[in-house]
Amino acid sequence: MFLMALYLVYSLCVLTARPRASLPAERPLHFTFLIPALNEAAVIGATVRNLRAVAPDARVVVIDDASEDGTAGEVNLLARQDPAVILLRRRLPHARTGKGEALNWGVAQLLRRQLLPAAPLEEQVLVIFDADGRLDAGLLPEARRAFADPHVMAAQARIRVRQSGVTAPGWRGLLGRLMLLQQDLEFYVVRHIQLLRERVHTVGLGGNGQFMRLSYLAGRLEGGLSPWPPVLLEDFASGLEIRLTNPLYRLVFLESGVSQQGLTDLRRFLRQRARWTQGNLQCTPALRRIWRTPMPLGARLDLTYFLAQPWLSLLTLALLLYYPARAVDHMVSGTVNWPLTLELMVLNLSFPLLWVRLYSRENGLGLRRATFAALGMPIYLLIMTCSVPLAFRNFWRGQHGWAKTARHAEA
Repeated sequence: MFLMALYLVYSLCVLTARPRASLPAERPLHFTFLIPALNEAAVIGATVRNLRAVAPDARVVVIDDASEDGTAGEVNLLARQDPAVILLRRRLPHARTGKGEALNWGVAQLLRRQLLPAAPLEEQVLVIFDADGRLDAGLLPEARRAFADPHVMAAQARIRVRQSGVTAPGWRGLLGRLMLLQQDLEFYVVRHIQLLRERVHTVGLGGNGQFMRLSYLAGRLEGGLSPWPPVLLEDFASGLEIRLTNPLYRLVFLESGVSQQGLTDLRRFLRQRARWTQGNLQCTPALRRIWRTPMPLGARLDLTYFLAQPWLSLLTLALLLYYPARAVDHMVSGTVNWPLTLELMVLNLSFPLLWVRLYSRENGLGLRRATFAALGMPIYLLIMTCSVPLAFRNFWRGQHGWAKTARHAEA
């Protein structure tokens, strides 16, 4: 009952979260997109061209992490045609040590080799972008307004999942379409969570559409500290470090966003989610710093709740195994409390159905597709829950290797 109450209260708070009423006027800023890439030949060219078209005043830097395909060649060709495109290459045995390490190395190279615009560091912002990302036209103007506040050190853009990439026929294709729709629905819910977290300045940073002020990054590196810690959830950990470095530093959420590919293969999806959960577990030692660093109580509770998610998910999985067996036992013995059972069922279904309703209204889904989303949500949640034991197994075994997400070419 405690978990149910916690879930209901948190869901109500998330549903009531609203975007900021207003933002300051735009401030002149210089943007540099930083794209870590490992075997991304299928998508990197289209992504670089998209960024140059939508943000012609920005620079695009690709960190090739010792790719074995034509990633470096594709970027090198674009760099010869466009001086605003820069290729940085890591080489084995120092490459492929994780996305965070690639980003730390890339920023150090940009500063050391003076590859950034000739402007004060406070007026420069790095944008971490995935190799399959697409940029909304309104994102950079919104970022200029957000970073007009000198205390804003980082921002996270809204993420959407493109509904493409399903080619398998039959039930595999149906499962692939369900997973794409549910991933976009999940990020829709995340958007509301981010709006709530912005009130206490604990917005979570993600790997795609992550904005960071260059003066902060340079200060970390100059002090011998890595902006991105060596964990599998390096994006969230980087934002957590900002929040713990200075009580005045702020993290904000940007309504304009980026789109990215979704995963349609079940095995790859489980591996990705297990990696995220494992990275969350690696961040658990930060709890002591969270409760010792000056910050509002709401911020402490929010960060604690986030870091407790793997354990709550493990408990949820155990309850999913326990309660059906208990229900069968009560049905056999004829001792089912039907009023209470129906009440709990209604409470459990109300919020997921409400999210589907809101998502369908925003995206103009018809009745058939909205029904598909509603019926697919329990399946999707069950799939995500199944990744939790895999994450704990890898964590306890000390298997912290970087499992890269595969991309597919798009028309």
